[in-house]
Amino acid sequence: MIEHTFQMLPSVGRKKESSLWESGILGWEDFLSCKSVPGIKEGSKGRCDALLLQASELLDDGEARLLGPMVPKGEHWRMYERFRDKAAFLDIETDGLGRNSLVTVVTVHRKGSTDTFIEGEGLDAGALSDALDGADILVTFNGSCFDVPVLRNSFPGVDFDIPHFDLRFASRKLGHKGGLKPLETEMGISRPEDIIDVDGAMAVRLWRQWERHGDRDALDILVEYNRADTVNLEVIADRLYGRLVTEYAGYRWREGAGPLP
Repeated sequence: MIEHTFQMLPSVGRKKESSLWESGILGWEDFLSCKSVPGIKEGSKGRCDALLLQASELLDDGEARLLGPMVPKGEHWRMYERFRDKAAFLDIETDGLGRNSLVTVVTVHRKGSTDTFIEGEGLDAGALSDALDGADILVTFNGSCFDVPVLRNSFPGVDFDIPHFDLRFASRKLGHKGGLKPLETEMGISRPEDIIDVDGAMAVRLWRQWERHGDRDALDILVEYNRADTVNLEVIADRLYGRLVTEYAGYRWREGAGPLP
């Protein structure tokens, strides 16, 4: 889908992008091959061509970090399929709701590995940097509003400047208004019995039980809950991406064919 968006071009939003598709300009190659494009001023065509050529080169070279700033944040989901193999799924737990809250547990799930870091037991900037090293796209649920700002505040040396597929806002494009657990329920994703009733408030209580009383069972439940939050993001991202292509983008795509109503 990334090669079918034009929203990195000047004055092109979702409405104008749709009009380009409807006029037969379905992707970057179509745009570049035309001498003139409906809705694009003649004097702007050259600048737009240069931007698309730059984006195409960055995509071919796998330069997600450089391509990301060219694409509106709300459209970073379009990069997911192309960079999925180097996606980092992330979720955190804290002892409160503010950006100055203590980060208690962080899990980073990537292809073939899942790493969990605990405050006082290996959670530091170096560990997070290593876990995210080489990632081309970050996947969270509400991470752009909470997880990443909190982590930036606590670990300013960690680089989070990569494209970000935030599933909270992706799901809202499709009509879902709730949190992560209701979305999992809607998708038929189940959790183990011992964490099925754990939520964010209980996660804070579990941490306090560990911190104040050394209750290892409480910590184990908290870690299992956080890992489930993180690992499940992969399934959700795959499904939401597919729905965004067919529902939000207004087209169904198949190999060797153009858009179908």
